Order: sequence, then C-alpha cells, then structure tokens
Amino acid sequence: MRYLLILTILFTNFLFAQSPEVIEVEATGDGNIIANDLAKARDDAINDALRNAVEQTVGMLISSETMTQNFMTIDDRIYSRSTGYIQRYSVISEGKENEFVYRVKIKAIVKKGMISDDLAAIGLLMQRKNLPRVMVLIQENNLSTKSGTVIDMNLNTSETKLMDVMMEKGFRFVDMEAVKLKIDKTSALAALSGDIDAAKTIGLMFGAEIVILGKAVSSVATGMEQKLGGMKSCQADITLRVIDVSNGEIIAVTSQHSAAVHIDELTGGNEAIKKAAELAAKDIMDKILKRWQSDVSGSEKIEMIVYGFKTFNDVYTFKNEFSSYLRGIKGIYSHGFQGGNAVFTVECEGNSESMLLELTSKGLPSFNVEIKEQAQGKVTIKVSPKGG
Repeated sequence: MRYLLILTILFTNFLFAQSPEVIEVEATGDGNIIANDLAKARDDAINDALRNAVEQTVGMLISSETMTQNFMTIDDRIYSRSTGYIQRYSVISEGKENEFVYRVKIKAIVKKGMISDDLAAIGLLMQRKNLPRVMVLIQENNLSTKSGTVIDMNLNTSETKLMDVMMEKGFRFVDMEAVKLKIDKTSALAALSGDIDAAKTIGLMFGAEIVILGKAVSSVATGMEQKLGGMKSCQADITLRVIDVSNGEIIAVTSQHSAAVHIDELTGGNEAIKKAAELAAKDIMDKILKRWQSDVSGSEKIEMIVYGFKTFNDVYTFKNEFSSYLRGIKGIYSHGFQGGNAVFTVECEGNSESMLLELTSKGLPSFNVEIKEQAQGKVTIKVSPKGG
C-alpha cells in the first residue's frame, strides 16, 4: 500500500509538471490561394496555424480538478480551447505548398487561463475577430430624476463608466455622440425592452458589431441616516445584455449591485451607479472575451440564407456540394425550405468572408452562385441551377 501511495504521488507530480502556465508549440496552417491573392492566403494560413496551436495545446493542459482526494483521475476533462489563448507568435517558415495552397509554420506561446488581464493578447484576439465595434445604450434613473435617459445628448454615468473600463482593455466603440444625436427614441426603447430585431437594426445603422443594452437604477436606503450620522446610503442596480448584431444572439448577460454613502443623495446615487457599472463592465468583458476565444480557436457558426431553388432536391444537392467542395466546412444544417428559399447554419473554420471567397472562386458543379449580402456571421446567396 505504501509503494502504491508513493507511485500515485509521483504520477500526480508528473501530471502537474506537464501543465505549465505557458507552453511553446510549433504549428502549421494552410490558406487557399484564390485569384492569386497571396496576401489573403497568408493571413488565412496564419489564422489556421493559430487555431491549430491552441488545439495542439489542449492535450497538455490537464485540469487539476480531475484529481480526487484519493489521487486518482475521475474523468479525462482538460482545459478547453476557451481557457487557452495565443499570447504571441512568430512565423518560422512560409511559402506556396502548391498552386492552390499557401502554408505557414509558426512558433506560438500559448497561455493557460483567462485572457482578461493580458492587453497584448486581447489586441491579437480583436484583430482575429476583425476589430469589432461596440455600442452601448443604458437607460438610467438616478433616484427620482429623469436625467440620463437614452435620448440625452450626453452619455450618462453608467454608459461613461462602462466605456472607460472597456476602452482601457482595448475595446473599440462607435461614435456615441452621433448615436445620441440620431437615434430613434422608439427603436431605442424597443431594444431596451428586449426587442432583438430593434437592437440588430440599431447596431447595423451605426456600424456596431456588438450592442450592449441595459438599465441602471439607484435608490436611497431608508432608516439609515441616524446610523450613518446624517449620511445617506445609496444603492444601485444595473443589468446588461450583450447582443451579437450579426445574428441577434445574446452572448453575455450580467446583473450587479453596489452602494455608496454620501451626504447628498444625488451624488451618492451617481457614485453607486459608477461602482455597479464598473463591476458589470468587468463581468461582461470576461464573458465576451471567453466567447471570442472560443470563436477564433474553434469553428464559427454562420447563418446562410439561400434563395432561387426550384425543388427540394435542389436544396439537398446544394447542401451536399457546399460541404464537399469547400475547405473547413464542419457541418451545414437546414432550418426549412419555403417558396424557393432555404435557411442554413454553417459551421466552419475561418469566417464568412473567407468562405464566400472560396465559394465564388471554385463555384459549385450544379449551381450558379451570386453573393447578395455578407456581414459578420450572416450571408445571403442567390443560386440558379446550371443548364436550368
């Protein structure tokens, strides 16, 4: 029994020795050469190599949580792609593999854990997400005042604090002065009330890929003035939702509470709102970055609307050819067919732009293809059967 315990401890130490905070790996990636565009192919190859570097590291990052009190592993869970990220990388070699493929080999430093405190890695992640822009609308009510509503010309307290905190980490915001000047009050209130289509429309109108919506309210706690020597205890609550404009998906939510003591209730209310907004900003940043890490390290889901089909058999043929002829397609899922229109979700490596460039370059055997709309996470395509 003694020897078994010694062996188990040695095995445990071996596992922890193989799970450092930072791991250096080499990985290769390929990019399609389309219309002789080597620069684009090189960018795609680097992104492919970065994905492969994180995937390669997954098996090395064994979670300490898999060890029980008896020093035995209870499952084979390991750190997922969302808990490892590229800290920095360098290109070792690169060049054309053949007429159609550009290959890059990189050396990457992959770090375990959350990305939220690593400004350089956040910048790299945002580049890989095509530098998304953020828009924020928070309906604020400080005590009984009406200041800080969504139609005010100036940013309110919670909006200002949230932007300050997120901009320190490198998040980019649209011109909020232009938003406040031009936004339609009815649409803004609809979005704040939970209308996802209104939120998407507002985001598209002002060039934002991410829209943060929420409400902030402050109040004064009763019965506390004597205990606080005449000071007032001001309480604040803030709730936020983060919308991906491309598909209307809610990618993060938070609800935070804070308090501040002040002799003036309006000033105290503002301070309480600031504190709650700072907590909310930090929480949604962590959630957004975790989601983006997962997006760039794994596959991306793209909503694809295709119209011009004549029969259901056309839809079936298109689906098979699309997944067979294009690189990096992990799955294509149908969501209905009506009046010649079909809706799909495509799961692929890369993004919608690279997928459509390859589609228009290669074409499909049975269909003429015309791209009608492309946005982050969403595409619209017109097809017509060849010879039909």
